[in-house]
Amino acid sequence: MTELHISAVTLNTTPLAFRRNRELVIQALQSKATERADFILFPELCLSGYGCEDAFYRESVWEESWKSLLALLPFTLGRTVFVGLPIFHSGFLYNCVAVLSQNQIKALVPKIHLANTGIHYEKRWFHSPLQRIDDRYIPEFGLEGALQTEIPFGHFLFVSNRVRFALEICEDSWVSKRLSHEYAERGLDLLFSPGASHFALGKREIRHRIFSETSRSNQIVTVFTNLQGNEAGRAIYDGGAFVCQHGRLQKEGERFSFREHSVLNFVTSLSEIRGGQAREKRSHTDSFVRESIPVLNLGEWNKPKVKDFRNQTTSEILADELSPFEEFTRAVSLGLFDYLRKSKTKGYTLSLSGGADSAACAILVDSMKRFAKEELGDSIFANLGINEKNLLVTLYQKTDNNSEITEHIAETLSKELGCEYHSIRIDSAVETSLQLIQSVMKRELTWAEDDLALQNIQARVRSPLIWLLANMNGHLLISTGNRSEASVGYTTMDGDASGSLCPISGVSKEFILQWFDDILAGKNRYIQARESIRLLRNTRPTAELRPLHEHQEDERDLMPYPLLQSIEESFVGLGLSSQDCLKRISDLYPNFEREYLKKQIERFQKLFQSSQWKRERLAPSFHLDRYGLDPKTSYRYPILSGLD
Repeated sequence: MTELHISAVTLNTTPLAFRRNRELVIQALQSKATERADFILFPELCLSGYGCEDAFYRESVWEESWKSLLALLPFTLGRTVFVGLPIFHSGFLYNCVAVLSQNQIKALVPKIHLANTGIHYEKRWFHSPLQRIDDRYIPEFGLEGALQTEIPFGHFLFVSNRVRFALEICEDSWVSKRLSHEYAERGLDLLFSPGASHFALGKREIRHRIFSETSRSNQIVTVFTNLQGNEAGRAIYDGGAFVCQHGRLQKEGERFSFREHSVLNFVTSLSEIRGGQAREKRSHTDSFVRESIPVLNLGEWNKPKVKDFRNQTTSEILADELSPFEEFTRAVSLGLFDYLRKSKTKGYTLSLSGGADSAACAILVDSMKRFAKEELGDSIFANLGINEKNLLVTLYQKTDNNSEITEHIAETLSKELGCEYHSIRIDSAVETSLQLIQSVMKRELTWAEDDLALQNIQARVRSPLIWLLANMNGHLLISTGNRSEASVGYTTMDGDASGSLCPISGVSKEFILQWFDDILAGKNRYIQARESIRLLRNTRPTAELRPLHEHQEDERDLMPYPLLQSIEESFVGLGLSSQDCLKRISDLYPNFEREYLKKQIERFQKLFQSSQWKRERLAPSFHLDRYGLDPKTSYRYPILSGLD
């Protein structure tokens, strides 16, 4: 029986950090966990970083990535290593995986199907070959340390030590017409899929279905690995390498790890794979296709003898499934940690209003701190040059329009979290601004005539003060808007929209409130129920920008948040017309009058249209759900537009 030892490595890479990315790969190659591996799979574009964006156009990026590739060759004796990098070949730039073995670059495999939906924009930078390639690549940057003058470039069925294996790079595994089906007709045993598959709520199950079904229909072993962490600022990668065989998930690595790399090990046998093929495999392509796939023989070698390979792993299958609210907690916490670490700042400053959004941000920063210390040790923040006691600083800025309950919630939450808390009154600053403008306008501003201006000036006066505090601390300023507010422009530019990062704008207000309810119900294993959460859930969301006697409420200013979310999903997520949107919303909300729903849909569309300029200026955000509104990565919409 020929045992096959497979390692799938997840990495926390950083775009353009060539030395750091290379060192992470080498650390994994030198670790005990990969010592006996026959095959070691690394994520997509891990040498350059996946999120280089227009820096991919620079020749220096290709050259530095190539130098990193050559530096890996001494670590490839007795095994096959797959590692990703950009390659410029014959006038085109390709997203490639290099196949390394025996101190040689055995082949370069270009990605065929480029991810170009949602947050991905690969066709801007890379060329799609549209069909299989069988070519030769002559390196422009030298081959020091390698033992060949040209390298096979294209799509091959590789053979080594009797094992037949092939590659599908991330999106190549998500399309309907896949190379793996054709490889399977020639006796494929192992399919390796290096990915840069961003986190989104519910996406993990889709990955599992894709690769488990591929393993069943072709009777092969499918191996997927992924990036982990907040790589470039907006996308969060949840790791979660896994292996499927016999149509089932066999083993899965840890997700949302704060470590820089994790290794998942899996052992199978050639006899087991071939036996399954003999029993279960069915042909599904024409015979001429089978003959058209080039086979590349990589030769044979003896691997080093190491005992207990199965136990030399840093991650195991997770016994417990995470709820969407727990995934959200882990993802945002990881995103906040990497954003802090990679930006080399000292912590976060937050304008704490006593409402749900700012409270959620504070709690998530606290969760980030706990997760980081649990995984990386109590000294992690000291090692990063961060004073843990100063990691989160909060400020409540009150006016006569703020209620006692919101100040109490803000203060209570800060005490519960043990973070630095301050409270100041800003009425005099607001009044100074009003007096200056009234002297110019030669009239007094009134709520009857200047409602919006009088609301916004309070938010705008708060902005320079919280920025001042953040600058004094050497902190990033957290902006607290959610996706629902972004969709209708329910935010003050240069006011509450100010910030370095907006960690929760990838989810709706409805989701945030449900997240709190889930915590209070004791269902979120990562966050305990707190008195402050109970208090804020008994308080209706309000901006507190109008006089208290008006009892301002967000849902009166807008519409019920569940309805807003449903309209937003119909209009943005599903792309429905006004008429189709009305039909869908009417079915979802039969207790509302149809005319009322029609007016709310029309109102939403007008607000969405007129608020695009605001979304263009919002702080960077994390992509967390199936769709988002960040025009940089998710939903691109004209600033000037008209509605039918």
